[in-house]
Amino acid sequence: MEAATKLNSMQLFMLKMFERPISNQQEEDIKQLLVDYFAKQIDLEMDRIWDEKAMTQEDLDKAFVTHKRTKYQ
Repeated sequence: MEAATKLNSMQLFMLKMFERPISNQQEEDIKQLLVDYFAKQIDLEMDRIWDEKAMTQEDLDKAFVTHKRTKYQ
């Protein structure tokens, strides 16, 4: 039997916010808001890493053609 997972404060907040019924359109809008938020966070983190490592377009181009898979015997 799995141990029960304790909900964090955000999960509890979301449950409380959605105690009332919402329409399908509202549900889709909220999902899109969350997707947009996390996509923005990823973009910001990628920009930070890019700047921190002083990467160039040439570095990115090399990464696209570099094979880093494990060689099989």
